[in-house]
Amino acid sequence: MRTLLPTSQATKVLGVSDRTLRTLRQEGVLRPGEHFAVKGSGTFRPNLIWDVSAVQEALAQRAQDLMA
Repeated sequence: MRTLLPTSQATKVLGVSDRTLRTLRQEGVLRPGEHFAVKGSGTFRPNLIWDVSAVQEALAQRAQDLMA
């Protein structure tokens, strides 16, 4: 079962900043539908909900890739 959390809660669980999530999203590391979803619409800065487990896996994979 997926745990979906808003950015403010996801950053606390993941131990990263909202800026880090935004950067990883912009770099394509975190992808819509897989790692996060937009809640609502029509805003300049959309409210996002994060799949914490999927983000943790992506962060672990990125760390491994950077170490290789």
